[in-house]
Amino acid sequence: MTEHLLLRFRLRLLFATSVLLTGVMGWPQPPLWLQWTALLLLVLSAINTLRHKRLFLSLVLMLGLTNLLLLALEQWGGLPSSLSNGMGLFVFYLAMVASLFHRVIHERPVTGELIYGLLAFYLQLALAFAMAYQMVNGLVPEAFWSARGALQLHDFVYYSLVTLTTVGYGDIHALAPAARLLAGAEAVAGVMFIAIAVARSLMLISDREEDI
Repeated sequence: MTEHLLLRFRLRLLFATSVLLTGVMGWPQPPLWLQWTALLLLVLSAINTLRHKRLFLSLVLMLGLTNLLLLALEQWGGLPSSLSNGMGLFVFYLAMVASLFHRVIHERPVTGELIYGLLAFYLQLALAFAMAYQMVNGLVPEAFWSARGALQLHDFVYYSLVTLTTVGYGDIHALAPAARLLAGAEAVAGVMFIAIAVARSLMLISDREEDI
């Protein structure tokens, strides 16, 4: 019974853990145990979602465990935070985005559960760009400008969300060419997501009308 529920609502669980991790990463200096818990829950929900996709499952599992190890090394082994919070998580989120994109685009029939997959995809995309911004900021001096001074991971999560939604409040500016290219790519991705979400939602309505 429990396994059936986990399979039936796997995309809802993935969305819930994506919301949790986005909130944790977007909070200034969250406790390490909370980071571990949020990331571990996301890895477990990803395993539950991709259990029938062996390639994606193996990749996500490997990257998720690697990032948990990086968090531990950063805390106790003096590992630079730009590595533990940047490159490893960026690759992990890219794997999640690729697997979710493949599913939400190709799966038929479209169900209400798949809409939760779209929302999870949206949040994972925002987190992937946030990690990319942090990597660029660590590699390129003065890649971003903010009136608040030095930017941290939670600032880039915020910046990624407002860029993906094409709001662009202007309190953080991308200055370096690589940073500007990433910001432009994310804005385009945000618009494309709306098109995909509308198309899949209309398909859901159409499929339900055919069943009546």
